[in-house]
This record gives sequence, C-alpha cells and structure tokens, in this order.
Amino acid sequence: MSTLQPLAELVTIGIATKNRWNDLKITLTQLVDIGLSNISVLILDDYSDQPCPFEIQSLHPNATIQRFESSEGYICRRNQLAQRMYTKYYLSLDDDSYPVAGSLQTVVEFAESHPELFCLSFPIFNPVLNEYQNSSRHNSPYQTRFFIGCGHLIRRDRLLQLGGYREDLIHQGEEMDIAARAFQQGFYCYHFPGFEIHHTASNVGRNWHRMDFYGARNNVLWNDWFVPVHIKPIKQARTTLSRLSLTMRVWRLGQLQGMLQALKDIPRYQKYRQPMSSKLYRSWQHLPHS
Repeated sequence: MSTLQPLAELVTIGIATKNRWNDLKITLTQLVDIGLSNISVLILDDYSDQPCPFEIQSLHPNATIQRFESSEGYICRRNQLAQRMYTKYYLSLDDDSYPVAGSLQTVVEFAESHPELFCLSFPIFNPVLNEYQNSSRHNSPYQTRFFIGCGHLIRRDRLLQLGGYREDLIHQGEEMDIAARAFQQGFYCYHFPGFEIHHTASNVGRNWHRMDFYGARNNVLWNDWFVPVHIKPIKQARTTLSRLSLTMRVWRLGQLQGMLQALKDIPRYQKYRQPMSSKLYRSWQHLPHS
C-alpha cells in the first residue's frame, strides 16, 4: 500500500447507536484489538435514554461521540455520519458489529483498484446464533446487487452524490434502494470474503412487527421504483404472494399491514420512480444478493 495514502487518511469508521452501551463498549475494544486504534471512529447517539456511561477515548483513542436531543432513526444518523466525515471511505458498523479477521488495508487496496466501486460487503457471522447472516459464495471478491447494513465499506462521495439513504424508508431496505440507484449510475457493489465481521445481535427483544411491516412496505415500494414497467405487475403479484405466505407461516399481521401501507404510499413517492431498462434489470437479477 506504499503508493496510497495512509489508511487513517482514507477510512473513517462510523457507528450510529442508541441504548446499547455494552455492545458499543465491546465493539470499540474489538476495533483496538484487531489493530484499528489509529482509525478515527465517529459515533452518533440517536438520543439514548441516558448519555454514554463511560469515557469513549479510554476504549479507543481516536473515537468521538455526539449525542442528539431527539431520535431521528438510524437511516438519518448514517447519512449524517457520511456528511461529517472527510475521508474517501466510510466503514459503517452497527454498534454490535466489529471485524474479527482480515486486513482493512487489503480491503482498501481492492477498493482503490476498482474505480467503479460503490460499496463492499463482507461475510457477517453471528456468534450468538452461531450462523452466518451473510456468507461468501467464493474465495475471491465478486459483484453483488447490494450490501448488508451492519458492516460494509462505502465510497462516501458516491453515497452523498446519490443523495444519501432515503429516510422515507424509515427502517430496512435502504441498502438495496441506494445500491439500485448506484447500479443505474454505473457504480457497483462487491463482496470481499477476506474481511469477516461479527454481528452479535440476538433475536431477543426484536420488534418483529416493525421488521415485518417495513420489510413488506419497502419491498413493494422498491418494486414500484425500479422494476421495468412491463413486468412490474408480475413482480408485485409475486411479492404479494410471497409476503402472504410468510404471514401464514409466522401468524403475524405486519407483512399484510406493510403491503397495504405501501399501496397508500405509492402515489406519495412517485418522484422516486426510475425504473431500470429491461437489459439493466436482467443484469441486476443475475447477481447474487450480497
């Protein structure tokens, strides 16, 4: 990496957090343990019930935190993180996610060798559930449709050029949305197998209704915004059947309620419609998810 800028001048780590101080403490400690103590870490607190109970820089010497006095959600905070940074790359981590294997330097070297790159996803392993949430299909990097929110490296300038994440999505699906917009501009996502992230989230305390509702709502909205017009009715019908089937399996109404809300929201968000051409959509469909 001798021909490149020092890593600390190319990458900033960004973390949005709320009410998960123990998780954040572990993440900061792990970042130091893996050798990233010289990389700046910017943390935005989305109005936690209590301010941070420990000194951030006692855990990571280059970490800073800003607390907000209102809650605007993680999508908003991730946009603000990108706006507050100055480096070319933004390593986005959840407050309960951290790298455990691989070299960030190698990651950036790959990114620098691909001028069309928008984002890099990584293998994500959940040690609490003992399973991969995003596994690698190949040993070498490969192109994907989109990326996983809890751990990825993104070209910060291109994120901002595209207008950032759409905060209208509220929760879930923002990565697939912005990846599609990037794809239309000739910027691509890749999966990098050599940098593993641990995501320690458990299913305890998850708001399944919220996840079901926004997952279904945003799926229908994505179809309306990006699917070619001539196949959109077929795609929407398949999405509806898939979501109804899931509703029957889990006996939660959030999926159905989310789809109904999307139908109400479609006219409101017509400005976001930018359907792919048939050729581009086929190329998108042939790529692995993440």
